[in-house]
Amino acid sequence: MKKLYLVFWWHMHQPSYRDALSGKYLLPWTYLHTLKDYGEMPWLLSRFPGLKGNFNLVPVLLEALEDYASGEVRDPLLKILRQPVEDLSEEDRALLFTLIRLLPAPLKATLPALSELERRIPHLSGAELQDLRVLYLLVWCGRAFRERYPLVEDLRRKGKGYTPEELQALLEASFRFAGEIVAFYRDLEERGQGSLSVTPYHHPLLPLLLDVQAARENDPEVPLPDIGPFGDTAARQVLMAVESHRSRFGESPRFCWPAEGAVSEAALSLLAAHGLQGLATDETLLWAVRGGEDRSVLFRRYRMGESLILFRDRGLSDLIGFSYQHLSAEEAVDDFLRRLRDIYEGVNYSPLVSVILDGENCWEYYPENGYPFLTRLYQALEREPWIEPLSLKEAFLREDLPEAELKSLRAGSWMGGTFRKWLGHPEKNRAWELLWRVYRILGNHAGQEEYLRALPYFLRAEGSDWFWWYGEGLDTPLLDRFDLLFRHHLVRVLRELGEPLPDEVRG
Repeated sequence: MKKLYLVFWWHMHQPSYRDALSGKYLLPWTYLHTLKDYGEMPWLLSRFPGLKGNFNLVPVLLEALEDYASGEVRDPLLKILRQPVEDLSEEDRALLFTLIRLLPAPLKATLPALSELERRIPHLSGAELQDLRVLYLLVWCGRAFRERYPLVEDLRRKGKGYTPEELQALLEASFRFAGEIVAFYRDLEERGQGSLSVTPYHHPLLPLLLDVQAARENDPEVPLPDIGPFGDTAARQVLMAVESHRSRFGESPRFCWPAEGAVSEAALSLLAAHGLQGLATDETLLWAVRGGEDRSVLFRRYRMGESLILFRDRGLSDLIGFSYQHLSAEEAVDDFLRRLRDIYEGVNYSPLVSVILDGENCWEYYPENGYPFLTRLYQALEREPWIEPLSLKEAFLREDLPEAELKSLRAGSWMGGTFRKWLGHPEKNRAWELLWRVYRILGNHAGQEEYLRALPYFLRAEGSDWFWWYGEGLDTPLLDRFDLLFRHHLVRVLRELGEPLPDEVRG
């Protein structure tokens, strides 16, 4: 019987916001998404036992979850929440008000009392400021957290008049919840309801670490920074990810979502050498090697050497990521199923459709954090007999799925098939050249004790997230902290090496 095989693959990622010099977390996004998304997504999937889904867990994110579970993390939001209202500085208040202004409207709408208090800024009484702090934290609390800790729902219903003791209890519950999240994913995989995958440890762009010239394979005119290959650091990032996964989940990973879907033939070989033979990237890279778009050949897996590759359906993935938030849950799900039916009826084989996207950042733009949409979608996928959701283990290992050979692959990412989001602009290229300068200094200490002390900070500086924001012309509050984090990683490297700090590292 003909089927449509469907792979849902959610990517869970934040960089490490822990400052290399102070040890403090400079931004609270990992903590906030812990309350709203990291436990929420596997919890919601587990409510539909007939469905299968897959999660990519970046090791540096899991490292941060463990930090928050300890309750010892110092970050600017927790500082604001932990101290008495009367002790809040003007800087603390300004940051809290900025975080509230940055809340997307759908997320803010889940607790109207928050908006009522926001309108009174900066004329809040001490009691109102206390309520504002609690409501800001509550607006990030997802259904999984609320179900597991009834205190959260009680506080949401209360609406105002919060005591310091209630805020402290909420914080303590959040730290316990952070410590439970890895088990959610482990249980999901043990039940056979999905598979887990990894990304190289600090989310680096492997093709650029291996050879920056790879950026011109799919984008011949891109201006390149004056850098060379970063030695064995790419392999270290992969090995660390494999070891992290093995220690947390009891077995070596077999599947990988490369950071930003960035692949090259050299990157594929490196991943396969560490047992990561099943991976995915964007459909634009398939069209690049085929010389044009032919969607009839998209819906299968591709074999290249030791690797098996899924090319994600960019249209379906981006509809969930960016478009369906503007529709009702019913309209969105109906549209998604119609598009799947068109694929199913448009080919003469059982298509393998890959929907791969960010599993956290889009939901705050949906009503109720995406719960109505995802619930309706999962219900629909469970009941359609012509749709068979697959785990990654099935998608890559089953012998009855459509497969073709891929003879070559041009390096690129899931952002239009190029690396322009991270490279090419003068500011981005200067960041790469700064990284390269520090790498050469690091290499002068190879084999020495100080090299081993400095290396972890250098690997953090290789993460893709730092390069994302440079040169974008954005005037978003708090973005300067990304530059600070990047530079401080490099400062720490040089301090561990006992080397002087060049002016360009200081900023």
